[in-house]
Amino acid sequence: MELARTGKNDLAMEAFARLAEQWPQRPEPRVNLAVLQARRGDLPQARATLEQALRSDPTYATVFAQWQRLTAELARQAYARADLLPTAAPASDSLNPLPLELVDMPMPPAPAAPHAPAEPAAAVASSGSSASDTTASPLEPASALPQASASLEPGPGGSTGQGGRHLGWILTGALLAVVAVGGAWAARRPAGTMNPTPDTQPQATLREEPRQPTPAAPEERLIGIYRDIGKGRLDLALPRAQELARDLPNFQLVQQLHGDLLLATAGLLDAPATPASAAGLPVSVESAQRLRSQALTRLEALRSPPPPGTVPRQLLDLPPDVTLAVAVDTSRSRLYLLERSGAGRLQVRSSHYVSLGSLGTGKRSEGDQRTPLGVYWITSRLEGKQVGDFYGPGALPINFPNEHDRRLGRTGANIWLHGTPSREYARAPRSTNGCVVLANDDMRMLLRELQPRRTPVLIARHIDWVAAQSLGSDRQFVRELLGKWQSLRAQGDLRRLAGLYARQFDNGEVNLTGWLQKLSREASDGRLTRRQVGEPTVLSWQEQGDALFVEFPEIDSTQPGRSLRRRQYWAHDSGQWKIFSEGVSE
Repeated sequence: MELARTGKNDLAMEAFARLAEQWPQRPEPRVNLAVLQARRGDLPQARATLEQALRSDPTYATVFAQWQRLTAELARQAYARADLLPTAAPASDSLNPLPLELVDMPMPPAPAAPHAPAEPAAAVASSGSSASDTTASPLEPASALPQASASLEPGPGGSTGQGGRHLGWILTGALLAVVAVGGAWAARRPAGTMNPTPDTQPQATLREEPRQPTPAAPEERLIGIYRDIGKGRLDLALPRAQELARDLPNFQLVQQLHGDLLLATAGLLDAPATPASAAGLPVSVESAQRLRSQALTRLEALRSPPPPGTVPRQLLDLPPDVTLAVAVDTSRSRLYLLERSGAGRLQVRSSHYVSLGSLGTGKRSEGDQRTPLGVYWITSRLEGKQVGDFYGPGALPINFPNEHDRRLGRTGANIWLHGTPSREYARAPRSTNGCVVLANDDMRMLLRELQPRRTPVLIARHIDWVAAQSLGSDRQFVRELLGKWQSLRAQGDLRRLAGLYARQFDNGEVNLTGWLQKLSREASDGRLTRRQVGEPTVLSWQEQGDALFVEFPEIDSTQPGRSLRRRQYWAHDSGQWKIFSEGVSE
């Protein structure tokens, strides 16, 4: 105690640690060790040390009060990292853990046993006491101590058990969804996560060295924490939240969840309000609601993944050289990356949380802060140094407005898939100017994997997942339609070919008359008959009538090294399919 009072904290901490080792049932050494750890700034370790002190004597009111104050300060820091508190909000006196109080350790009379512990006497002798003054009476062996329970026993001023009673409103409805997620999540756990029991794994059996598990993605770790909460396992949820919060300090949702769990364990959630305000903090309700919305959105999407073996109906036909496609379900704030399997079929490779337009979807005009709905292609790749930190590691622009959008009078530009500023991990579900925004790790993966001008992007309010084989008849019909167009062009039959083009044809450069004149010139010099058409990409869209978006490679037999890509937009009008826009690119 004298070492601590005179500022020799390192020596005092060593002495208190030795005393705690020698007298495991006495809370005072650990309390004082925690006070010094807090003064050093290591609040998480100080809290853990106070928990050990409480386990040795759960009725020690002073310990519990200090543990509560320290826990509340940790929660305040978590909420500050989650931007739930005003930028310069000072910690209130009631929550400030410093100065925590050193407590005296009155020692019992010397035991009659012949062997007195030498180390504690030496440790305390520096304060001027003799060895005989500090010799402890006989104590029960450490092995006889009660095991640490999942939650601490109640103490004065509150109860850690209150946290369990208030979990129904932590993150409000978000945690209710965990129960539904739990079963599916458990079924997807990696093999080897459960320890074998003696009945299932005899000791004499030789086993292969376990394979090192792949580190879980941040979202998987987050959902695992929710699952623990849903089962009432705060003893598992809190350390996992603390670890994830440490690994990702800019993941605001995790910081809020960590603060919620801290307050729950400290018995400071005593009203159906926002968790931070329940602890007397000047919480930003708007920010808290945004994080709550993000949690609910993530959980809801993971409750109902796409059925195995299904694909989005809109991805009607993809050639073998298109190996990846993107589908965004805006109702779930979810982006699905689809990959062609070894059998040649598309399947979901991964799914990712995304943020969308602050005013919703269905973009109609420039600046309306809505995300467009439709089928598009990635047009280019922009690196982070080209666009700045606001867009994270980079961006993938899409071709909004496409010809179908222009036909419907939509305006706007610069709709991108991009990342987030480095200071934040993810944004609220509705918080962009119309772009599709991902976490930076997810965006880096897309930048590596996706090929500009060859990757289709579907953005829909709800994705209609259907069995791949169910698209066979529609796919065959479209191929026959394209075959007819190709045959008439190769024959130079311009009269019948013109019948496949809409009267309202407009590709942004010429109308129908101008386009037919262009085809006539190409037919006269033989270019139409020399062009060979490759496998098409066919996307379908239903909005104010059915529409088809078709792209395919085109090679001139006299110029095999030169490849063009032709893109067509077809509309179903008065019982017939007509091309309302067409163009080529190098």
